[in-house]
Amino acid sequence: MASGCLAKVVCSDAKHNFLVHYLLALAVILASPLLFSIRYLDSKQAAQPLEMLVPLIGIILLTPVFMPEQNESIRDVVRSKKTSYSLICLLRLLMAMAVLLSLIGAFVLYMRHCGSAVTFRHFTGSAASAAVLGAVGLFGAAVSDDTITGYMSAVIYFITNFLLKDKLGIFYIFSMSSGSFAEKKWLVLMSVILTAGTFTVRSIRN
Repeated sequence: MASGCLAKVVCSDAKHNFLVHYLLALAVILASPLLFSIRYLDSKQAAQPLEMLVPLIGIILLTPVFMPEQNESIRDVVRSKKTSYSLICLLRLLMAMAVLLSLIGAFVLYMRHCGSAVTFRHFTGSAASAAVLGAVGLFGAAVSDDTITGYMSAVIYFITNFLLKDKLGIFYIFSMSSGSFAEKKWLVLMSVILTAGTFTVRSIRN
C-alpha cells in the first residue's frame, strides 16, 4: 500500500513539475535528424549527433530534480510529509534517467534503421555523456540551491569540451567521434560521484 501511494505521489509530481522537461527532451531528439545527417553513417560519423546534440537532454532532465522545492511554500509542504524528501528526489532522478535512456535508445534504433553503423556502444557512450552533463548540472543546482546556476554549470562544461577538446582527457565527452570509447567509463564514474555528492549536500543542508 505504501509503495502504491509513493508511486502516485511520484507520478503526480512528474506530471505537474517535470512534464515540460520530458517534452523538451523529446523535442531535442526530434530535432536531431534536422540538424545532423543520420543516414548511412560510419561509426565515427554516427557518433557526432549522439555526442554533440543528444546528450543535451541530460541537462534538461537531470538538472531540475530539486527545482520544485526552490519555492519555500512547496518546500515546507514537502518537509511536513512523512515520506522522505530524499527518497522523492531519488525517484525523480530515476524517472529522469529512465526517460533519458528511453529517448537515446529510440534514437539509436532509428539511426540503425536509417542504415548507420551504430552499436550498443554508441548507446552507452551517448548515455554516459548525457549523464555526466546532467550530473554536473544537478550538483551545481544542489550546491548553489539554484537550478539556473545548475544549468549554467552544465552548459559551461559542455562549451569547455568544444574549446579544449581532447585536452580534457578522461573527462572529454566527444571521444566517440574520435573513435575512442575508453573515456566513457570515467564519465559514468564521474556521474556517480557527482550524484552521490549532490544528495550528500542536500542531506546536510536539509
